[in-house]
Amino acid sequence: MIKRMLIAVIILFGVLLMMLPKTDGAAKKKMASAAMLMCSNDFRKEVAALVQRDEVVQLRFINSCPELIAALEVDEEGEITLHGAQHGIVMVLTPVDEPGGIRWSCRGEPLDALSKLCKP
Repeated sequence: MIKRMLIAVIILFGVLLMMLPKTDGAAKKKMASAAMLMCSNDFRKEVAALVQRDEVVQLRFINSCPELIAALEVDEEGEITLHGAQHGIVMVLTPVDEPGGIRWSCRGEPLDALSKLCKP
């Protein structure tokens, strides 16, 4: 009886392991780019407020995620360039003023590293 339960537990454990998401290189890159976007979210909100008021953007980014973001540059119009600390990721976020508020248009490279959160 105990032997059958042990075999059942081992089989169950094996099935659960197969159900875990794969963390291959491409998946790690996508997770890194998504995390970069999330880590810069508060800063993007500050930039968006200035862009909506048609003010010159002169903000300094305080990097709370140096393991993800190697550098962040922002120009006077609010375009943000994120340089990843890993995987050679570079994303450019351009503020688009729409009736409901600012939407961030995103492009970057390498393409296989971009999260679905990075939309043109």
